[in-house]
Amino acid sequence: MLDVPDLFPPAVMFSILDFDPRTKYRERLNQMSEAQNQQKLEPTPPMTSQLMRQGLLSAAWDSTFHDVPGDRVALLFDRNASQNVRTEVEDKGATPVVRVHVVRIVSTEPVETKWLVTRATRFENKPVCWCKPVEVEKGKNAEVMLTRQDMIDLETI
Repeated sequence: MLDVPDLFPPAVMFSILDFDPRTKYRERLNQMSEAQNQQKLEPTPPMTSQLMRQGLLSAAWDSTFHDVPGDRVALLFDRNASQNVRTEVEDKGATPVVRVHVVRIVSTEPVETKWLVTRATRFENKPVCWCKPVEVEKGKNAEVMLTRQDMIDLETI
């Protein structure tokens, strides 16, 4: 469940991976940075350089999803999003259009670690993501809460 009320939009794309993608991210970021450095670019204002760097970080992180099939990617809504939409829609007399589904992580293997990983999003003008290990055990549900404290600034990986 996503519990970051001040995240806008209040949803993130996620997948469950069998591996920690941070090493792959760092490798891809190095490749992309080298390619960018080889290009002869005109000097840019500091703000433009910062935005370009943030875009590079997000693109490098999202590249870890290239091998994930579409049926293994889902959208995780903030736990309060459906209530906010319901109240707003009811005020207008319409039917709610957002449904929030519970995400269950279950394994058919003995005890193992999976990784709940989100695509990059922005929070307080920084590219961020979540990458959280989840211990799963055959036949048991694992519950995961993504909070502001778990958020990872892509600059720090």
